[in-house]
Amino acid sequence: MDSERLRYFVEVIEKGSISKAALSLNMTQPPLSIALKKLEEELGTPLFIRKGKKVIVNDTGKLLYKRGKELLLSTEQVKNEIVEFSNGKQSEVTIGCSTIANLTIIPEVVKRLNERNLKITIRVLEGNAAFILDQLRQHKMDIGIMRNIFSENDLHTTALLSENLYVALPHNHPYAQYETISLDKLSNENFLMPHTTMGLGISDFILEACQVHGYTPKIIYWGTETIPMLNMVKEGLGIAFAPELFTKLKDYKMPPLVKLVNPTISAKLNLVTLKNSVKSLPTEQFLEVTKEVINELAIE
Repeated sequence: MDSERLRYFVEVIEKGSISKAALSLNMTQPPLSIALKKLEEELGTPLFIRKGKKVIVNDTGKLLYKRGKELLLSTEQVKNEIVEFSNGKQSEVTIGCSTIANLTIIPEVVKRLNERNLKITIRVLEGNAAFILDQLRQHKMDIGIMRNIFSENDLHTTALLSENLYVALPHNHPYAQYETISLDKLSNENFLMPHTTMGLGISDFILEACQVHGYTPKIIYWGTETIPMLNMVKEGLGIAFAPELFTKLKDYKMPPLVKLVNPTISAKLNLVTLKNSVKSLPTEQFLEVTKEVINELAIE
């Protein structure tokens, strides 16, 4: 498929008309119309519904726009990568993740990339699932690392790590010194719960398990970050839930963390990318080192 014609087609869709697209492309309307017609001939299918001088994109055209936009962005990405590599420039990978991943996994990844003299700058954007997915879909982010579970057609999700869930208890709690705790022992507690912005999250599994044990928990706080909830636990305001990765957090005084059993709930850390996106070499190198770091974590 002719990439120049594809670029013209995308411009027409985004500008809303052939005349506006021609102006943007610094060309006249007749050659642009001819290019669109040749693209349809090349593909063997119409892309527009033509009504006099007006053209309206049809369903086939909408599909081509979506895939064509991704193809043009990927092509531009590859071109920039080759230029940067040939000039010895520092490449950049943009990651979306939670605070805990940025505190525990990312620093070790950056350290190893530096030790191996891989010329990659890591740009980390912390945020909730809705923000990360929006950035991925706008091609402003290369990778998302999150715990949410999705069933979105345009996303590819790979489990990086499965962690046991722990209960954070105040220091003076009667179960604070226990190694394990059952969910039925917590029916009278104030729950501080993680809010899920999209997909399924830890709170969904906790609530389901509470129902199985015959009670609805008293939730006094919903939050998107775990560390503020752990601070509230230390103040004696309630109990919270933290994946095992929090036991690896350095330079932070944790409240007692007791492993949750009956039921055992796993929190999966997932890698999320766009299905049709082309991963750059720096992104592949980042992923390789990230998986290496995660495999070395002493997680049960």
